[in-house]
Order: sequence, then C-alpha cells, then structure tokens
Amino acid sequence: MEKESKKGWGWGVLAFLTCPCHLVFIIPLLAGTALGAFLTTYKTAAFIVLGVLFALSLYRVFNKIGQDKTEGQTMDCCHPPRKEVN
Repeated sequence: MEKESKKGWGWGVLAFLTCPCHLVFIIPLLAGTALGAFLTTYKTAAFIVLGVLFALSLYRVFNKIGQDKTEGQTMDCCHPPRKEVN
C-alpha cells in the first residue's frame, strides 16, 4: 500500500510542476539554459504540451484518490446480498 500512495504523490508533484500557469515563473528561472530558450521561443507549444501533461497527471491523481477510498470496501452497493433458499 505504501508504494501505491507514493505513486499518487509523484503524479501530484508532476501536476504541480506542469501546471501551465506556472510557466511564467519557470521561464525566468530557466533563463540562460537551453530549456529556457526553447520555452521562450515556443511558448504556445509549451503551454499545449504542459497543459496536456497537467490534465493527464490530475486525472491520475484523482484516480488514485478514488482507488484509495474504495480499497477497503467489500460490498457491492448496487446488488443487495441474496437470501439463501433451503
């Protein structure tokens, strides 16, 4: 179980780092690097790629949260238990 929760943290960190609204903070931090020059030149492409990656990582985070909530459940809520007929 610990390994699964760590995967959820990783997706959450990735979602935080790839949020397109953080791009205005990331570009000045990467100034003078090849990655910074690339992001400055291709801002639109960077927004699109980071937006898709952000959406994917958010989906994975919420998927992990949903799995954790239903992990301990043993009953199916849609089908009531059957009565035994003797």
